[in-house]
Amino acid sequence: MEIVNFFETLAGKWFSQRTTHYLGDQSSQAGQSNLLIEFLGPEDARLISLWEPLGHGADQILCGLQIDQDSRPAETGPQVKSSSLMVVLAARGDDPGLVLQRHGDQAVTTGHYHLDLAEEILTLTTATAAGTLEERLWFANPNLRMRTSVITADEGVTLASFCSEIRLGQVR
Repeated sequence: MEIVNFFETLAGKWFSQRTTHYLGDQSSQAGQSNLLIEFLGPEDARLISLWEPLGHGADQILCGLQIDQDSRPAETGPQVKSSSLMVVLAARGDDPGLVLQRHGDQAVTTGHYHLDLAEEILTLTTATAAGTLEERLWFANPNLRMRTSVITADEGVTLASFCSEIRLGQVR
């Protein structure tokens, strides 16, 4: 499976069940999200407008995703809606590929991706203010996706989460 094909499989309407563990205070939180993920081809103007201002050509764009999320914690917390745009750039040689992400109106963050071809597991690694975020995604079957996230800071792992996500349909 090629990286573009893997990103194509992420598109759709998804229901996500999440459990997050905060290791510092040994607490956990459950939550649910509805995700709407649209696959974007390399010619999409949204991707080009995110990448070209950084001084690079659109010919390096492989694909992208528009992700709209509607989340709510299991407890009686507020509903949170967010939107993000992800641009996937071609890898060079044996280096991991680049991923640019913008969440809402925030600054663009740069991360790396690696697709383990044998296991068909995508790993995304991004430096954040909280530490290094490593997210892994894989499919149990075409309509059941698993996702783990770990944030590692100077003091070690500070947060770990697991999501099981069920595809509810395709995005048109």
